[in-house]
Amino acid sequence: MILVQRYFFNQLLWPLLVAVAAFAGLALLTQSLSNIDLISGYSETTFTFLKVTVLALPQLTALLVPLALFVAVLSTLNRLTGDSETVIASAAGMSRFGLIAPILRLAVYVMIANLVINLFVQPLAYREMRRSLHELRSDVAASLVTPGAFTQLGAGVTMYARERDRDGRMHDILIHDTRGTSQATFTAREGYVVRTDASSIMVLIDANRQEIDEAGELFYGTFDRTEFDLGDFVGPVDAMFFKESDRFLHELIWPDAGTIARTGGPERAWAEGHYRLSAPLYNLAFALIAAAVFLGGDHSRMGYSRRVMIGVAAGMTMRLVGFGVQSASADDAAMNVAQYLVPLAGVIGSLLIIYWPARRRPKRQSQALQAEVPA
Repeated sequence: MILVQRYFFNQLLWPLLVAVAAFAGLALLTQSLSNIDLISGYSETTFTFLKVTVLALPQLTALLVPLALFVAVLSTLNRLTGDSETVIASAAGMSRFGLIAPILRLAVYVMIANLVINLFVQPLAYREMRRSLHELRSDVAASLVTPGAFTQLGAGVTMYARERDRDGRMHDILIHDTRGTSQATFTAREGYVVRTDASSIMVLIDANRQEIDEAGELFYGTFDRTEFDLGDFVGPVDAMFFKESDRFLHELIWPDAGTIARTGGPERAWAEGHYRLSAPLYNLAFALIAAAVFLGGDHSRMGYSRRVMIGVAAGMTMRLVGFGVQSASADDAAMNVAQYLVPLAGVIGSLLIIYWPARRRPKRQSQALQAEVPA
């Protein structure tokens, strides 16, 4: 790059970093709101909440980076054009390619980073997030009991535990069961939940049981170890499986028999795989659409508001069409080709506008002026 191109590149870089940070913050906020049930519903710590939220960021960031690049190129070219820096560079002999070269270089860098996130970072992060959520939702103690409060497990059963350790073991437990014809109360020094594929039980250590039978007599017994059936309130252990968003590229292109059986065919896996490969092309398409807004026509002293609105509409339309094609590809594998064609159409269309021949408008204006001159 020559000096002026390096200057343009630096002017593009900082707005991009700011835009990426802003979009990442927005993604973090929206993801944190969707995960707030980890604290309210499962009584988890802030660390677990932040861990699950951050692990979801790679996919959201990869989705928003093209938009951040679009905003960065638009804002930078608007300022450079307003200060006549692009006009001076063109007057000094810089070609159209010389003007868009810094934009293309930055777009290629972002495209490569986006591809790395899609192929490697996202599957790793989502697998870890899936494991964390499975462990959390499999923790019956976290979902059933709020330490220090009485919890209604179901009709006729109330449970209390003074505290709960990180490993799920509870202390100072009380269970009051009024189901059936008799009432029973269990107290225990500590307890923990055991889940199997068939049932779920609570094991009570150093426990006692007080029960009034049908005859109105009190039964009192102590146990070193006893069990309380939770089958009416907690289902069997759910199997953990990875979704398409959690899998690596080779697992999507060549799905295993389990994935095909679960989704009814390989189309969904193929659609996700081709999306991972085609999505980075939107960085190049959005960057060139923004460049076409300011470099694809004659210099305007009246501003570029109309062109900017057209460029934004074109970019958003392209992305919405891309989402539609991705959804259609999950049902029809032949549509996967269109996942590449949509961003490539944006790239080709933008280049055609940038390199369009000289405008006819000045020629028409000159003809009109000649017609006004009297013979």
